[in-house]
Amino acid sequence: MKSKNINNDSSSEDDAKVYETLTKLPPANELMPRKLTIDIDVKSLFPLKPLPQFNQFYSTFIEETQTTQQSVETTQQEDRTLLEYFDENKQHLIYKRFDQLDLSKRSPNERTYFSTLFANFKKSYPQVYFRGDPLFDQKLIPCQTDQLKFDSNFESGNLFCAFKRAKDVYDLILQNDINTRGNTQWFFFSVTGAKAGQTVQFNLLNHLKSSSLFNEGLQPAIYSIKENEINKNEWTRGGFNISYFKSPFIKEYPQAMRAKYYQLRFSYTFKHDNDKVYFAHSYPYTYTNLLEFLNSILENPEKNQYMSRKSLCTTLGGNTCEVLTITSNSIQRRAYRKGVVFLARQHPGEPQGSYVMQGIIEYLTSNNPQVEYLRQNCIFKIFPMMNSDGVVNGNYRCGLEGGDLNRRWKKPNKYLHPTVYYAKKYIKGFSKERQIILVIDLHGHSRKQSSFVYGCAYSSQVKTIERVFALLMAKMNPFMDYSSCTFKVESSKDKTARIQIWRELKINWVYTYECSFFGQQKKHFQIRDYINCGVSICNSLSQIVKDTSKEFTNQANIPDIQQQILEELGKMPQTDDQDQGSDNSQSDAELSDDEIVQLFQPKTYSLKQKNFIKQLDTKKKQITTKQTLVTQKNSILQESPSKNQQQHQDNKLPTSNLKPKNVTQRIPLHVKLRQIEPVREQQQPIKVDKSCQTDDWMYRQWLIQIGKQKKKEEYQSQTPTRNIQKSSSQSATRFIVKNTSKPDRGRIDSISLVNSGIQKTSFSQQRQIMRYSGSNFMY
Repeated sequence: MKSKNINNDSSSEDDAKVYETLTKLPPANELMPRKLTIDIDVKSLFPLKPLPQFNQFYSTFIEETQTTQQSVETTQQEDRTLLEYFDENKQHLIYKRFDQLDLSKRSPNERTYFSTLFANFKKSYPQVYFRGDPLFDQKLIPCQTDQLKFDSNFESGNLFCAFKRAKDVYDLILQNDINTRGNTQWFFFSVTGAKAGQTVQFNLLNHLKSSSLFNEGLQPAIYSIKENEINKNEWTRGGFNISYFKSPFIKEYPQAMRAKYYQLRFSYTFKHDNDKVYFAHSYPYTYTNLLEFLNSILENPEKNQYMSRKSLCTTLGGNTCEVLTITSNSIQRRAYRKGVVFLARQHPGEPQGSYVMQGIIEYLTSNNPQVEYLRQNCIFKIFPMMNSDGVVNGNYRCGLEGGDLNRRWKKPNKYLHPTVYYAKKYIKGFSKERQIILVIDLHGHSRKQSSFVYGCAYSSQVKTIERVFALLMAKMNPFMDYSSCTFKVESSKDKTARIQIWRELKINWVYTYECSFFGQQKKHFQIRDYINCGVSICNSLSQIVKDTSKEFTNQANIPDIQQQILEELGKMPQTDDQDQGSDNSQSDAELSDDEIVQLFQPKTYSLKQKNFIKQLDTKKKQITTKQTLVTQKNSILQESPSKNQQQHQDNKLPTSNLKPKNVTQRIPLHVKLRQIEPVREQQQPIKVDKSCQTDDWMYRQWLIQIGKQKKKEEYQSQTPTRNIQKSSSQSATRFIVKNTSKPDRGRIDSISLVNSGIQKTSFSQQRQIMRYSGSNFMY
């Protein structure tokens, strides 16, 4: 036995040596190091300036308090458009975003949108136009030294032009979303040239929404370069004498409705000389900020092991839409992990979603033991910025195609809405791979305070499974108000991501998470508060995951959290679930079909737009065919009958031989035929003009003219013809025999058979009555 063991040991050693010799390979060539970071390559429709490094650190929130001053009232006329306002105040213009723009130019189609830029995507790279004129490298208009200098030629900026109405009073007009007629609510611009202690009033003339949180205490976001250098202050809230009211200016669309804009007015006192101050609707979060944040995680070896990135698609503007995957590297229970999806920035003018998303990513890539439990039980798919083109170019709601991406989830266009198309396809494939338990779309709200969710539920009952996770988030998030949540499937929001994913994938917990532009209980949210909202979402998810993973652990005795929340929901009062959300679609601001088809390629057209093009083509063909018919007919008539005109003039009988027409004197038919026959015999047949045979169409038209002329000659010659017409009715049956030949005795011109008379006679008698001797007609 020992010998056998020795032999076995020796054989195993020999096998190991053979395995090493067989598997020993030459050293591999050195490979290029794997690049984890993202190239910060932001592509915009026009040249942009770099912004300062915002949010390098988070300081305590500083809210400016200043004494209230009397605002300067300006006299304004009623019912004017922005173009008419420019004509009256063009001498006061101190800034326009693009130097080459002719703001006074009218479009030939009488549809002039004062602050709209059009991007034409029919070529490989989009070109920007303003009322038909292309935009090139622009320069700022030089301002006087005693005036403020405005600027918005940077990422997410959207100030279109500025006017100086009075001393320290400036009227500002915001730029519409690209390829739209409106959607002006977000603002972001800078001011330089002010003196310390100078108070300036800003009037933003063309806001879109009828109500705003500015009337409830919201202040604009302000960033001072010198305050940051001296006191390390980041974005703060400031301004005073803030009011939001109906503007005296009417919209250019549609003219019949005479709808008006809304105006924001606020004042600000500058603290330093030669300071550059930025003003915004909320704390900006640009596409560059996102790429820099992702690179900071990918460069960290402790965090990049949990996160991988992939390019989902390329947008219309040439930017990249990223999709992130966060999970544990261990293989244990990988097949049993649940799926979770987060989306943000479908609306580019809602930066709150990006801060909440940043909090989610930071938390999921940390070393917290609770986070490790989430990574071992879930796979997170994250779309951090769905509408990067709109963020770069300063849009508020739409992408470069001029449509709301959150209204394109039902049937997204592959070419017009690539991010929505591929994200929906990606999520559907992910749902086939594993069970998705949660989908959250992050947004911002401009008319309600606190944070809340929109959910989906067919039933209006309070005790439903769709409300469980929302109530759990409200319990763990101090900035969330459950009473503001609504759970309803509205027809106006049927094409949103929330409803379409819930309906197609049958997922209970699909929410639109809204964070207020203002805050909670009339206190402004800080940037850190938005980030903490993202952390609280992950903490709530960890509680749910513990319930779903009890079968794999020894926690069967722990009470079910979902059941507890359902019992608590049953004790709550019934709600009506009525809300006017900020994500209502502004369809009246979208371009018409005849304008859209001029900006995009035919493969992007919808069925309605294709039908519209067909109608235009048919109208053009009808117009062109009518014009060609008239021109060719005139040319044919001028060419072919020219040789025969002299013959017709020679063959005309002298007027003296013709008898004068007299109504009382009737000429017999055979005499009239004798007078016309010599003329017809003298006429020579028209020969085919060989010059007309070159074109088939012209030749056919020429034959048609010959046919018409022959018919006219037959009518004039009065050749004998016989036509039988039959007319039937309930009372009588009538046979009419028309005879145009020579008069003949005994010939019956017309025969009428009345039903009453026919019924009294037999068929043989009727036959005898209808018989006509001397003629070929027989009944």
